[in-house]
Amino acid sequence: MKKNITTLKILAAAALVVVLAGCNTISKETESSSIIIIQSLTGTTMEGESAAYLQSDVLDSDGLVRVSNATANIIVRLVNPGSLSGPSQFNDVVLTSYRVTYELPTGPGTPGVDVPLPFDGNFSTVLCQVDETTSVPFVVVLEAAKQAAPLVGLIGTATVLERKAKIEIFGHDLTDHPVTATGYLTIYFADYQGTAPVK
Repeated sequence: MKKNITTLKILAAAALVVVLAGCNTISKETESSSIIIIQSLTGTTMEGESAAYLQSDVLDSDGLVRVSNATANIIVRLVNPGSLSGPSQFNDVVLTSYRVTYELPTGPGTPGVDVPLPFDGNFSTVLCQVDETTSVPFVVVLEAAKQAAPLVGLIGTATVLERKAKIEIFGHDLTDHPVTATGYLTIYFADYQGTAPVK
C-alpha cells in the first residue's frame, strides 16, 4: 500500500512539472497585449528640412560617402484599450531591430540591380511607453549602398532615382512578447551636390 502511495506521489509531481512547463510555453507564444504603430516616417530635404520623404545624396560635396538617416515616430497602444486594469509598465515596448527593403515605385525590384540591397539594423535601447510618441532616428541608406549598383551610377549625373523603402520595426513588450510594425518612406536618390567622382 505504501509503495502504491509513493508511486502516486511521484506521478502527481511529474504531472505538475508537465503542466507548469506547458504553461510557460503557452505564455511565451501568446500575443502581446500591446501594438506598435508607426505614426510617420520622415526624412530630410537637401536643405535639412524635415519632410515626408528623403533626398539622399550619393556623394557629399567634400567627396565623401555618408549614410542617410530617417526618423520613425512611434506610439504604443493597447490591443484592448477598454481594459479595466489599464496599461502597466509591462505593456511598454523595447525596440530591438529593423529591416530595410527597397522597392520600385510600382512594386518589387531586383536587389543590386535596380534597387539597393536590403539590410538589417539594430537599435540602441529604445523604450516606448504606452500612449506616448517616441521619435526614433535610424540609418535608412548605408554607405555601401551608395557605392554599388544602382546608386553608384548616379555620381556625376543629373539623374534622380525614386525608390520606396519598406521599413519593418521589431521589438518586444516587457513580458518578452514580440511586436512588429511596417511603414514606407519614399527616397529620391541623386548626386545633388554635383561633385565629380572620387579618384
